[in-house]
Amino acid sequence: IDCQGIGFSLKVPLSTSRRLVDAGGEVVLRVHTHFTRDGVELFGFLDKEELVAFERLTSVSGIGPKAGLNLLSRFDPAEIDAVIATGRAEVLRTVPGIGPTKADNIIKKLQAEAPPPEAGSELLADAESALVSLGLTRREARERLHRLGPAENLSLQELLKLALAQRA
Repeated sequence: IDCQGIGFSLKVPLSTSRRLVDAGGEVVLRVHTHFTRDGVELFGFLDKEELVAFERLTSVSGIGPKAGLNLLSRFDPAEIDAVIATGRAEVLRTVPGIGPTKADNIIKKLQAEAPPPEAGSELLADAESALVSLGLTRREARERLHRLGPAENLSLQELLKLALAQRA
C-alpha cells in the first residue's frame, strides 16, 4: 500500500483481496497493527466486521494472525459467529492450521460472546457446506438456500435437492 509516498506491506484475507480495486486505485482499509519480537506486521480489512472478527479470533490463546487470516479467508464473520455459537469445532478444523485443540479453544473462549444462532442455522450451514463441496461458490450456495425461504421442516437431503434444482 502506498500511503502518501510511504510503502507498507499489509496482509489481508482472501475475502478482502478479492474485493480490492485494480492497481493504482484508491481503497480504504481498516488496519490492525501486530507487534512481534521481529518487528511490526500490518493486517488490512475492508469491513469493520472482518477487523472485529480478526481481533476476537486472535485474542484466543494459540490463535495467531496467520490462523485468523485463514479463518477469515474461508468464512465471513457471520459464519464464524454461527459456527462458534453452535459449538461446531469440526467446521473450524477444515481450515489449514486449525487443529482440534485450537478449534476447541476458539469455541470455549468465544462461545459466550457469539450471538445466538438463527433457527435452523446448523442445517443451513450443513447444506451450504455440501453445496460448496459439490462445486458451487459459497455465495451461490448461500443465495440458493436463501431463495428457498424457511427450512425448519425440511431435511438436509430435501434442502440439497431443492437448491440444486434452481437455476443460477
